[in-house]
Amino acid sequence: MCSCRKRLYSCLMAILGRIGLSVLCFRVFLHLQNGLSARYLTAKGLLYGILLAILAPVFCFANSRTSETWFIDFIKYHVSAHGRLSCQDCHPDMSDKKIHPNPSDVTRNLEHFFHPELCFNCHDKDSIKAAFSKGFHGGKPIEKGYNYDKCIVCHDPHYQPGLKRKSTSNLESGSKRQEFCAGCHAKKDSPPAVKADDVKCMQCHEAPAAANKTSELNVNRLCLACHGRNATSIDQSVVVPRIDETKHCSKGHKSLDCLSCHADAASFAHNRQMTVQCSHCHTPHDEATLHDTHSRISCQDCHLSGVKLRLDPITKRIVWQKAGKASGISSVNVIMPAHGTTSCLRCHKKGNHLGAVAMVLPAKSVICMPCHAATFTFGDPVTLVALLGFLLGILSIASVWLSGKAQSKIDKSGFRGSIGKSALFARVLAGIKGLFLDGLLQRRLFHRSHSRWFVHSLIFWPFVIRFSWGFVALLGSMFWPKSPYVWEMLNKNNALTAILFDLTGLSVLLGIILSVLLKRVNKNNLSGLPESDWPAMFLLASIIIIGFILEGARIALTGVADINHFAFIGLVLSLVWSGVGNLSEIYGYIWYLHAALTAIFVIYLPFSRMLHIIMAPIVAALNSIDAEHSGRF
Repeated sequence: MCSCRKRLYSCLMAILGRIGLSVLCFRVFLHLQNGLSARYLTAKGLLYGILLAILAPVFCFANSRTSETWFIDFIKYHVSAHGRLSCQDCHPDMSDKKIHPNPSDVTRNLEHFFHPELCFNCHDKDSIKAAFSKGFHGGKPIEKGYNYDKCIVCHDPHYQPGLKRKSTSNLESGSKRQEFCAGCHAKKDSPPAVKADDVKCMQCHEAPAAANKTSELNVNRLCLACHGRNATSIDQSVVVPRIDETKHCSKGHKSLDCLSCHADAASFAHNRQMTVQCSHCHTPHDEATLHDTHSRISCQDCHLSGVKLRLDPITKRIVWQKAGKASGISSVNVIMPAHGTTSCLRCHKKGNHLGAVAMVLPAKSVICMPCHAATFTFGDPVTLVALLGFLLGILSIASVWLSGKAQSKIDKSGFRGSIGKSALFARVLAGIKGLFLDGLLQRRLFHRSHSRWFVHSLIFWPFVIRFSWGFVALLGSMFWPKSPYVWEMLNKNNALTAILFDLTGLSVLLGIILSVLLKRVNKNNLSGLPESDWPAMFLLASIIIIGFILEGARIALTGVADINHFAFIGLVLSLVWSGVGNLSEIYGYIWYLHAALTAIFVIYLPFSRMLHIIMAPIVAALNSIDAEHSGRF
């Protein structure tokens, strides 16, 4: 959007905003001043709106800003009012400078380089002064006594349109050359050559065009004039970080120019540009690689060489900074490829002050999926032992199931293994219905015993909720990795995630406690319902309690308790851990205790009565299919 459009848009918004404010004031007055007539208040409100609408352009034009960049769009400059001037006409002192570019200029803004006296070499100062004294300029109201230094606020000398042209906004840089020239020249298909005196200037200052190799060279030439390996600075008061462009270009960014990553580097506010966001081009790592979301760190923390890390005391994020003085060749722009856990050791080491665990922990594996946003990994020893034990348990049970003899039944309707489409659809529908009503909602248990159903739901549904949340987040990280919602679901510091996991964990603990109390009150178990498995219940309670202890330790370790106030249980437990000095070393051992208890539970599950958590929904679906088959045939 060009500067003219921006000013028009801001004015329109200001006018509408002020009219809306006046109408709001009118409605307030209408309720508060009962002694005044509504007609008077209406006129008063409209008067305020009209006055604000008249004054709005003054504020709009006084606050508008042009885009401040070191690059010049040659096409727009060519069609502007000054398009036939040479760079030297307005910048005659450039050739006299001992050093250009001067690194000390990058902290300045456009006003520092604008000198009104140059304008008066061509423009009539007396007529401009007379208009200023009347409070108007260009047909627009302005402040009286306007300072000439503010001309640059509305007039960009490089793109100011001529008197007969209102704007140069239709000449966008991405358009074809023929479209540029066709606006004025019927037979021209290319712009004129740069003036001989300006060739050297435009080698660095010409705005880059898309898919133009020359533009890429121009961009790098501009940046490397100060930051290049062989760049020298006469001004010793300014320290400029330099990079070895050969090492930088030997990595994956070889075909990119500097602005591809440092988008704001060509702006006048060079020292205040935003940190590079690698996720604009690169897909974030999934948790199988990260071992966790690592929401407190950036890509640069792991992948930049020549940096040191520190914990920001305000944001509690791990930030990076240059590891030494910037006077020599810096290796900051050299990207470090990930080799195993090498980059992890930057944070995960003994005695770190970053709030990181001292040991490198594995990713949450498949045995963690019922409770956490885990991964499909199973390479760590704890998971391998758990899966092997679970598989052996299932095989032993299956061997018992298969040891009997099945009774063969003759299908009198002539069913011989082939099913019609309508019958197949009915069976599938019956299976889904049985899975939902009897497997998930546990309809039959509800009819048998409301109290047992309530206690069972307190334990069963939290696992369903946690598994669904984690599975959706896992699939999202695999197929929609750039979606911010996915990473919020994986982020344990997110308010919704924190309260959801604390509430569900508390629900399971409450269900176990009520199950014990219910067993004491009702000595006689209902026939047909499985007995409580106390070893499994004890293991499950231990896993959840250790999990809460881990959450409290994590909050105390990372120092984000102010963000995690929704994790109410973890927040309370973090106060217990706050005084422990070697918490970063203790945390890893508690984590492995939590994993070991989970592994024992997984191994024991095939032999426990709690196996019905897995088998009951399957049996309910199969029974519904059998009932549908019996009813049809």
